[in-house]
Amino acid sequence: MNAIFKEQLPVQEFYHEARHLTVRWRDGSESRFDSMWLRDNCPEDRDPRNGQRCVDISELPPDPRIGGVSYVGNGILEIIWAGELKHSRFQLQWLWNYADSPDSDQQERPELVTWTGDRASELLWKDYSEVASSDRARWQWLKAIARYGIAFLENVPRKDHQLEELARLVGFIYETNYGRTFDVRSEPNPNNLANSDWGLGLHTDNPYRNPVPGFQILHCLQAYPEGGESFFADGFAVAEHLRTQDPVAFLLLATTPVRFTFQDASTDLSAERPLLQLNLRGELAAIHYNNRSVAPLSILPDRLRPFYQAYRGLAQLLRNPDFEFRVRLQSGDAVAFDNHRVLHGRAAFKATLAPRHLQGCYISRDSLFSNLRVLNRKFQEALP
Repeated sequence: MNAIFKEQLPVQEFYHEARHLTVRWRDGSESRFDSMWLRDNCPEDRDPRNGQRCVDISELPPDPRIGGVSYVGNGILEIIWAGELKHSRFQLQWLWNYADSPDSDQQERPELVTWTGDRASELLWKDYSEVASSDRARWQWLKAIARYGIAFLENVPRKDHQLEELARLVGFIYETNYGRTFDVRSEPNPNNLANSDWGLGLHTDNPYRNPVPGFQILHCLQAYPEGGESFFADGFAVAEHLRTQDPVAFLLLATTPVRFTFQDASTDLSAERPLLQLNLRGELAAIHYNNRSVAPLSILPDRLRPFYQAYRGLAQLLRNPDFEFRVRLQSGDAVAFDNHRVLHGRAAFKATLAPRHLQGCYISRDSLFSNLRVLNRKFQEALP
């Protein structure tokens, strides 16, 4: 084992064995990097313009060994590979970014913070002009959307195509049969109950699509004076409460496919997914809840009643006011929220007394996180 100590190092120390590199950071924590993983991620084997690999895994040594490690300055460690005419240079900052988890997607996203109604004061409100004119303010706002699933803006200009200008601060618009943008207001014969003056219970939008729209923006052009309040709930907080209180019900909702449908004269959409969607780690990835678009259930008889019981339990939790945040959006307010996580709804209003007009659009999921990662790079903090 070889240990090297240098006062000018941006870390405490580093040392290596043939199959491992260990770095002790300034905060006293240690990270261990496998030689196979390091060899697979040599910066020299990637295109310098786009970062894509230029070498296939089959071309790498089956058991790469570290022959030596040295600090060459500017925050860079150089690895000499035993038995190869090759060396690799790794930025310590890059190694730190992967130190806790080799999953860069997890590492670069802000940690999720679940919330209930009594914590709604933590949700971020920012002035539109600040977010539109400052990359740092935009970064903070996008981080809040990723972390809490929702963030608000005020003083958004009320003019044609303003929503599309706002959307460019977030990501790419995901066009649907409703268009690039859509109006949410009462209509005489609506093809969707969103365009009535009925109250709408908490729901997520468009679970009948593949893919489900990732984020939604709503811009209030004309507020309603009484009634018509918007309400929101963190579906992850609700689902984790259910997992704690009734893990069997949670598992049923996570493993039972449900078909969602939507039809009108020109559209016929259908998709199947669980109400609670988990990723490969067993973590919540999405909640899909839209009672208006659930097709007749097709479930094996021995699972049918248990599923209905679990489904009813979730619905009752979503009616619990403790999970709910209510707000009357004022003219010029806007809200952006994660349609895979945050449920939204509204109170009833009377369109004959006064108009209520919002405009909305959907944003592709990957484009928001792409913009956030670019801003993360710009404002990235130094090693601890």
